[in-house]
Order: sequence, then structure tokens, then C-alpha cells
Amino acid sequence: MTGGSPGILALRRLVGDRLALAAFVVVTAITAACVAAPWMSPCPPDQGRVWLGALPPGASHPDVRERNVLAVGMSPVLTVDRIEAGRIEVAVRRAAPPEDYLLQLRQGRLRIMREAGAEQIPVLDPAGAEIVNHPLRRGPLGASAALRAGEPPPPGLFAPGERVLQVRIAPPAVPGTVAATVVGGLVTALTVDGRPATTAAMAGENVDRVLVNGRERILVHPLGTDLQGRDMLARVLHGGRISLLVGIVATLVSVVIGTLYGAAAAWLGGRADRLMMGAVDVLYALPFLLLVILLLVLFGRSLLLLFAALGAVQWLTQARIVRAAVLSLTARDFVTAARAAGIPGSRIVVRHLLPNCTGVIIAYGALTVPMVIMEESFLAFIGLGVQAGGVDSWGGLISAGAGTIGQADWMLIAPAATMVLLLTALTVLGDRLRDVLDPRQSR
Repeated sequence: MTGGSPGILALRRLVGDRLALAAFVVVTAITAACVAAPWMSPCPPDQGRVWLGALPPGASHPDVRERNVLAVGMSPVLTVDRIEAGRIEVAVRRAAPPEDYLLQLRQGRLRIMREAGAEQIPVLDPAGAEIVNHPLRRGPLGASAALRAGEPPPPGLFAPGERVLQVRIAPPAVPGTVAATVVGGLVTALTVDGRPATTAAMAGENVDRVLVNGRERILVHPLGTDLQGRDMLARVLHGGRISLLVGIVATLVSVVIGTLYGAAAAWLGGRADRLMMGAVDVLYALPFLLLVILLLVLFGRSLLLLFAALGAVQWLTQARIVRAAVLSLTARDFVTAARAAGIPGSRIVVRHLLPNCTGVIIAYGALTVPMVIMEESFLAFIGLGVQAGGVDSWGGLISAGAGTIGQADWMLIAPAATMVLLLTALTVLGDRLRDVLDPRQSR
């Protein structure tokens, strides 16, 4: 039998538990990934590329922004990463301004309108026509024969329930090249199709290829993009930072309040104990989640208020658990000896009783984190979540993804799967911690 302190023995039991170890690895990996989100994300979470729409996981495109500018004397606004020095070559497509049309379905008949001036036209050649009114249906129109007003539309032109399509027809594009020399982070020379220029602006949708120092720059989205072309991996990781921060801070608030309240009630005993725990019973009957919603509606959504509100919801159970643990210790010999020695009650509680309740406090604290994250996610799902850096928490991402089921499932699967995996691992870890930190466990 190996000796050691209770903490070392508990750690050994935890390491020997494969399920607890696996849960710990999952929690650590997801937490570390969220903390390192600025370095692990392919691009900023709020950087949209509307022309992309919702791309599936693994999709890639030239590493450019929505609007790209190269100008002599200015830093290049082009790729995700800042370009400090070298040569940039951009292959672009230039075309005359596109024309937009509206296709309307009325009583089974097609109506064609030129969007500029609302002019009705009888026939539309669909060659090169692109659907642009819905992010999930971006792409070729799909019709091969000419569309005629007053006739039924070709099968499949309109999705079920769809009545209006915005269609864009662009003239044939002319390929071109923009080249720039960068020194010290600034553009020192610029050419457009071989001719010197001072500035060049390019829409991201017109860029075919980007070379930096002869190396092609491609941006890959491992988890796809959302409807605005924002990277889902970046949004999931940055959203996790909000959910984890709320879960940890609100849990610390509940642990501090509940521990002090429960320990005080158990130590005082008698009438004070009955009054304090009676107040807890009364508070239990209140619809706390409804009160949290009212607070957020009345005083505005902020992380500080969310910390305080959710922490105040969870401390009641913590108080009951700590009170029961302290009551079980007050009759022990070391407490009796401390009282006989004249040690003040506050010192007995702080120096002797609470340290012996550490296992219970830690275990229930670990179980509280997933509950708080779930509550925050519910608030975000109904539109009462908070944002940081233009990113929603996991609940907000799940709410946005719920409307794309069947069309862009990855928008729901990515944040939901990450949150479920973390909450499951936290629950398992908390349950195992409760067992290994129990002083009654055998060595």
C-alpha cells in the first residue's frame, strides 16, 4: 500500500480512471483550442465574404477579402495575414456592370422584370445567369432554354414555396493581372495589366488567384462558412471563449456564495440555521431563469450582469451541499478539540472545516460549469445572449444554424457537437471527481 497525502492519493485514483482521464483530455483540448482561437482560426470570426455564401466543410478559395485594395504608399488590404515584403500578383476578372433581373411566379406563370427601372421584358436568355437573392442557393440559374414571360417556368427553377428569384447576368469577364511590390509593409510599386498605376480595387468574387512571392495563397475553411461567408471554425472557437468564460466565472460566483452561506448556516446551527435554509427553500421556489431574463431585458445584455445573474441562480444547491458536509464534520473529534482549545469559530470553519470539504466543493463546482453553460446557451438561443468581438456564444451559433437544417447542416452541427462533447466530458469529469475526492474512498 502506497502512502501519501489525500490530494496525491486522489490524483492517483483519477489518473487510474480511464474514463475520467479521457474526459479530462477532451475538456483540456477544447478549452485550449478556444483560448488559442486567435492563433488557430483561419481568419477573423467577423470577417465576412458575402459572395461565398454558405460553403461546406473543407471548401477553399483565394485568400482575399470582400473588398481588396492595393495602393502605392499604403499597406496592402488583401490577404488575412499582413504582407510585410515581397511581390504580390493577383489574377482578376474584369467585366462591365452586371444586370439584375427579377423572376416572379404568379398563378403558375412567369413574370420577368429588369430590376433597374422595373421594366418588364418578354424573354430572358439564361446563359450565364446566377441566383443572388438567397445565400443557400447561390450559383447558376440552371435553365438552358430561353425564359418567356406568361409561360410556366421550367421544372426546378423555383424551390418549393419560392415565388421570387433575383438573377444576375454579367457580361463575359476579361482576365487581368494586378502586381505590387511591398517593402516594409507598404506598397512601393503597382501595375495593372503591365501598366503603372497608383491604386487598384478588386472585389473578392472577381479574384481567381493570389500569389505572394510566387506562392499561391489559398484560404481553407475546415468547418465551412456561414451565410455571410464567415469561417465557422473561427466562430465556434471564439464563441466557445464566451461560453467557457461565462461558465467558469458564474460557477466561481456560485461556489463562493454557496460555500460561505452553507458553512455559516451549519456552524451557527439552531434557529439561525433554520432561518437561513428556510430562505434557501423560498428562493428555490422562484423562477430564477425568468428573473435572469427580466434582468437582461431591463438592464441590457452585458457579460458582467450575466456572470452575476447566472452565479446567483446556482449558489442555492451549493449552499445545501456544503451545509450537509460541514454538519457531518462538526461532531468529529478534531472539531471538539478545537472548540475546547478556545479557537474562534470563524477560524475553525476556515482552517479546519472548509479544507475538509474541498473535495465536495470542487466536485460540485465541476458539475456546475456545464449547467451554467447550458443556461447561457438557452438565453443566447432565444436572443438574450451576449457578443464579444462580433461573435455569438455557442447558443447563438446554434440558434443561427437551426434555420439552415437540410441546406447548410454544418452551421448547426459544428457548434452543437462541440458544446455537447464539452458538456458531456465536464459532467463525467465532475462525477469522477466527486468519487475520487471522497475521503471515504479506499486507497
